[in-house]
Amino acid sequence: MGTIKIFNTSRNECFSVIILPDNNQKILILWCNIQTISTLGYFRDSFPSISLERLTSYTKVLYFSLFQKIPLIEQPHFISDLAFITEENDDTNNRESDTYHNNYYKERLMLKALEKGILAEFRPRLADFINSGTFGKMASGNELRNSKNILIAATTLFTRAAIKGGIYPESAYALSDRCVQKIERLRKIDSIIDLTQEIGELFVNRVRSAQNFSNSNLIFLIKDYIFKHLNEPVNLSIMSEKLGYSKNYLCSSFKYATNQTIVNYANEQKIREVQSHLVFSNKTITEISGLLGFSDQSYLTKLFKKYLNTTPTEFRKRYHI
Repeated sequence: MGTIKIFNTSRNECFSVIILPDNNQKILILWCNIQTISTLGYFRDSFPSISLERLTSYTKVLYFSLFQKIPLIEQPHFISDLAFITEENDDTNNRESDTYHNNYYKERLMLKALEKGILAEFRPRLADFINSGTFGKMASGNELRNSKNILIAATTLFTRAAIKGGIYPESAYALSDRCVQKIERLRKIDSIIDLTQEIGELFVNRVRSAQNFSNSNLIFLIKDYIFKHLNEPVNLSIMSEKLGYSKNYLCSSFKYATNQTIVNYANEQKIREVQSHLVFSNKTITEISGLLGFSDQSYLTKLFKKYLNTTPTEFRKRYHI
């Protein structure tokens, strides 16, 4: 019979190994995919992340399909990233094994929000990224230098994302240079987080004003409003009052710039949120319907089927055993 070992490499990753019983020592590896639906947004090309417990269950099922026997699995083995460090004098050997850098996929979400120039989306994405781990050490023994290096690295990431979002490269680099120069002049840094947010929002606002179509500010105001009010029914009259434009002007401007109606765009964003709730929560469809401002469950189901050609119940079954 084959043998099984379960490994936990961090708070976000785990994998199992099945060693097959032959002379060549062949193995099968099951690795959790942490590129979740909320990470990339490509619902057909991505799988949800799974827990260590579910990975163990999947491994048992695979083992049983191979050997027709339920395996005995020991407690998971923890693998620290430090296990791969070979330099004896590396200062990182002194780091505690339960310290983790910020999550890469949350970083991608945060930078994607910056690319789109949507401040209301960037702020929570940045907070999620910051809360996902620690910044790490770039300069040992010098906290000020370490803080400056982290801020400069963040500025570099923001610059690249801003260029993708439509800022002319030379303008983005010039803004980056000014930020770095200001960072270098600092003699004290009380909060890396506050400065990171300040620099990030500076780039977000530049992206927002640099969109290719002439009424980009208005379009992104509309998208900002929709993102902030996903838990409410779409009400164009209230939106026009809040933004200070007539309803007809809002609708015609948005349609011209995006080739879709405001209501259609808002419904698309709501359906994306519904998909995340179906996969990552145990809320009922009725609860999700109320949470996102749908009039009733039947309307949510009708809209869901219109956009995805399936029902919420059928969609959830794909990801839950």
